[in-house]
Amino acid sequence: MVAYAIVMSEETKKIERECVGGGVRKLNRMVTAIYDGALSRAGLKTSQFSVLVAVANRDQLRPSELTKLLQMDESTLSRNVERMCARGWLRLERDEDRRSHLIQLTDKGQALIRKCLPAWQQAQEGVSRRLGTDCVAALRSALRKLSS
Repeated sequence: MVAYAIVMSEETKKIERECVGGGVRKLNRMVTAIYDGALSRAGLKTSQFSVLVAVANRDQLRPSELTKLLQMDESTLSRNVERMCARGWLRLERDEDRRSHLIQLTDKGQALIRKCLPAWQQAQEGVSRRLGTDCVAALRSALRKLSS
């Protein structure tokens, strides 16, 4: 039993130290906290800001397109969109085939993006400065590699 505990201890320490998935999740929480802190003055979370920007850049999207684009699960997206519609930042329009709907940005949503830009820019610059140019480039490269 003692030998098993020692092996497990060594293995779990190795996992904690080397696991790419665990490291990326930890990095995500740390970076998200910085952006959430910056956007909180506008009552917005990073996940909501990402949805607003994605819709703004594409005029309108089906939920399935947005989940794929943001790599977000359907239930999380649905909850976010529902809350954002209730706040008047997004609206849902019936799609032509009536089986789905289209997510559109409202004028209030556009105004919120404009309001948040300075805070987002500050968070972006702060994280980029702390990570360094090479690390940011490596993160973007890793994202492209895993997306293809």
